[in-house]
Amino acid sequence: MSIQPDIPTETDVVVVGGGVIGTSIGYFLTTETDLDVTLLERDAIAAGSTGDSSAIIRHHYGDRERYTRMARWSHEFYRRFETEVGEPIAYEETPRVVFAEEGTEDAEYADSGHDILSEHEIPVQKLDSGEAHERFPMLRYEDADFAVSDETAAYSDGTDVAAGFARAMADRGATVITGTTVEGFAIEDDRIIGVDTDDTTVDCDRAIVAAGPWTPRLMDEIGVDLPLVSEREQVIILDPPRTVETEQLPTTGLPGGYYMRPEFGEGVLVATHHSGEEVNPDTYDNQPDEETLLHLHETVASHVPELENAGIRGSYCGVYASTPDHDFIIDECGPDGCYVACGFSGHGFKNAPAVGQFVTDLVTDADSMLVDPEHFSLSRFADTEDGNGDQIKY
Repeated sequence: MSIQPDIPTETDVVVVGGGVIGTSIGYFLTTETDLDVTLLERDAIAAGSTGDSSAIIRHHYGDRERYTRMARWSHEFYRRFETEVGEPIAYEETPRVVFAEEGTEDAEYADSGHDILSEHEIPVQKLDSGEAHERFPMLRYEDADFAVSDETAAYSDGTDVAAGFARAMADRGATVITGTTVEGFAIEDDRIIGVDTDDTTVDCDRAIVAAGPWTPRLMDEIGVDLPLVSEREQVIILDPPRTVETEQLPTTGLPGGYYMRPEFGEGVLVATHHSGEEVNPDTYDNQPDEETLLHLHETVASHVPELENAGIRGSYCGVYASTPDHDFIIDECGPDGCYVACGFSGHGFKNAPAVGQFVTDLVTDADSMLVDPEHFSLSRFADTEDGNGDQIKY
């Protein structure tokens, strides 16, 4: 990737943030428009939440059909990423399985997702408890009456994808600048006319802020209040005994708000999901708590007995930038020409290509076939702090 040492004095559009969302937006703006695009990142590409993402790709979202459509579109793009973008990425298919007990909310979620995937002709299976045990013999879910398997789910690597997008942008004429901090915006007649950095001001007509958990801080400078909370999520990578065939493990949820998936290199990734632990994204502890490590390990051992004696290969923490309803915020807000893409609530990676395409449509006033703009608008919080209401369940 060609990183220019000098920031341009002017450009058509500035994208703030070098994670998977910002680089996806930059890529689609560069490849689908004639706009001169500059991406500014404070640290390195994928240095924030993207680098810590478990990068799960799946389609099952219960009754949230819009997310199934977005995730499917994104997954199809990931499958052809190397051909389309010109950059290789790590990618491995593995089912994503939801276990459920009849008569519970989990059962409603599992069945709704099964029906929607079936309607969209996305490979899915509903298995009774005996079939689920036969299909996934390493798993123990004694209370489950059935399971729904999103058959063509997968996982990838957030850094691979963000870096691939960024290199492709630069190769196609965009400017990618790292190590530069955006400090604010130049505004005239209630319109964006530039982006202020720690070195200079870049004149522009449009600015798109996709800075993850740092987005509210930047937007607050221009009077835009974003209802985002930064949540610390804890991750461990287990090192299974050599007799364990990790490729037999699906991606699945665990009791206590955890999930797991196979990891590249025959490991197993286990993590918290919406822990509720609010943190400052600049100062949070990036190593898991010992108590959480023990609990994660015990939970895995009780549901995957073959992992009881697994060692710990590594551990780290990441941050979700979450909205009250867990729906994204993708909108033009504040001064004319200012856009935000944030609040992905742990679901950004799997939807990043669709978000990049949608923001490109939004900036160019094109009709989007992927997303209902109203559903992701900031204005949904004007009358109620709950926004769209119910949160995405998993």
